[in-house]
Amino acid sequence: MNIELESLLLTRYSEDKHKGLKEELETGKSHSEFIHQVGERLENSKDNNRSIYQSAFVVEDLGMPIGYLYISSMVKDEVFLEYAVLKEHRNKGYGSDIIRETTDYLFQNHNIKAIRLDIDPSNKNSINAATACGYTVDEEEFALRNYIGRMQFVKDNEYYVSKRRGGK
Repeated sequence: MNIELESLLLTRYSEDKHKGLKEELETGKSHSEFIHQVGERLENSKDNNRSIYQSAFVVEDLGMPIGYLYISSMVKDEVFLEYAVLKEHRNKGYGSDIIRETTDYLFQNHNIKAIRLDIDPSNKNSINAATACGYTVDEEEFALRNYIGRMQFVKDNEYYVSKRRGGK
């Protein structure tokens, strides 16, 4: 199952095509300590054509792997996204594209009320990308879950639903 976004393509892992991406993400060259089990998630998701939930995808642009995206299982009408952009593709707007296009896709095609991102507080580029895409700090959720060293972002549902339904 591939998912065509506005400018990006989410594909299932293929060892022949994506082995280098997996190795780079697993060795820590292109991700923070907060990205967990990348290789295992990619391997476990490669044959899952039934659901997008609990699935990892390779993010491609013009047929070239540029990053990774994981969509958690849906719990109480919300999902968590985890993503990474390969080092050589950073600072080119891909992080914002991944967040914006995946958010748009999920709100338009699935019955999701909230999308959350766990972002390493030292990763200012990811924080800025999430903020630019309409995510806001959710201090209450942060305190409830007591994620040490992480920031919680939650999408403003009413803004996003009205934007989607109004076609704006």
